[in-house]
Amino acid sequence: MTSLRSSSTPSTVFSSPSRRDLLKLAGAGAGSAVGLSLLAACGSKSSKAGGSASPSGGTQTITDMAGKQVEVPTNPTAYADGWYAHNEVTIMLTGAKGLVATHCDPKKFPWMYKVCPNMSKATSTFGDDFNFEDLAALNPQVIFDSKETLRDKAKEVGIPVVNCNFQTYEEMKKSIAMTAKVFGGDAPRIAEKYNTELDQAVKDVKAKTDGLSDEQRPTVMHGNSVYTLNLDGTGTIIDEWIKTAGARNAVDTSTKGNAQAQFTMEQILTWNPDVIITGKAGEAEKILNDPNWASIKAVQNQKVYVNPKGVFGWDRYGVEELLQVQWVSALLHPELFPDLKIEEKVKTFYKTYLNYNLTDDEVKLIMAGKDPQ
Repeated sequence: MTSLRSSSTPSTVFSSPSRRDLLKLAGAGAGSAVGLSLLAACGSKSSKAGGSASPSGGTQTITDMAGKQVEVPTNPTAYADGWYAHNEVTIMLTGAKGLVATHCDPKKFPWMYKVCPNMSKATSTFGDDFNFEDLAALNPQVIFDSKETLRDKAKEVGIPVVNCNFQTYEEMKKSIAMTAKVFGGDAPRIAEKYNTELDQAVKDVKAKTDGLSDEQRPTVMHGNSVYTLNLDGTGTIIDEWIKTAGARNAVDTSTKGNAQAQFTMEQILTWNPDVIITGKAGEAEKILNDPNWASIKAVQNQKVYVNPKGVFGWDRYGVEELLQVQWVSALLHPELFPDLKIEEKVKTFYKTYLNYNLTDDEVKLIMAGKDPQ
């Protein structure tokens, strides 16, 4: 894995040939030189996925999640991904075959790199920005990102940007289907299967939780790092799974757009949640043993938990949302889901969508939010 650090150096501007010509050239062969150096995609599934198709030399126009019409090469064989969560989407759809640049790295996402070795063939930025001179040298035919800030600069070097951002389940399904359309091949079939299963999981959960009264719905405080007071509020996919699972979000302030925000201990004491779920392994014990948290109901009742985390955090914006909504529903209302065997579902999910056979010990690590051994 090489490094692609961000830089303030101005990008080289190409005025000729036209952007359409650049796209056609990219579809015909700009990514092929990069593709020759890539491993076969993760496991056997990816050999059938969209990235394996031969580029047709044509283009297609898709509507991205920002509502923009974007012209992209048909069946691209080289791409960059600027949204951490979206990397798991492309692993599911293509096994990351053709990924040339990413903001992810093996230290922050060890399960991602263990489950999908193709991640290690991509250049990492080790940050949140792309250096466009270096990026252009990798010949990506398309860039996926959750922000609009890259679009103009990418246009200068003839690389289309596809906004893949989402905040809800419905938007997530739309983003996955859109990404699959970009890749082509088997990706649309995989996307449809996943979206159908997510729909069914949410439907099954809501069938049991929709009838709960407010008094039966515990207040849940969730954050990527609750102990450091980074919390998820309303207007997020976290808020959606909390409500779907038969609970109320204790953080009644919107954090839409940023996904999470920093709050004060005084505010947390005021919210006084019934349940605390943190995205950081080890934080549950810290919270339970810290006298500053002792007066909170969740601490007094020992209802402080670590959220499972695998290739991506189940709780956030990756495809393991399918597991999250089932796990948290049974955690909060075990009497409603007595037959849920979440460990079996984890194994099936990883085999079906990530083409990886988990061992029992690996499942335990993921459930505890711990890194692979």
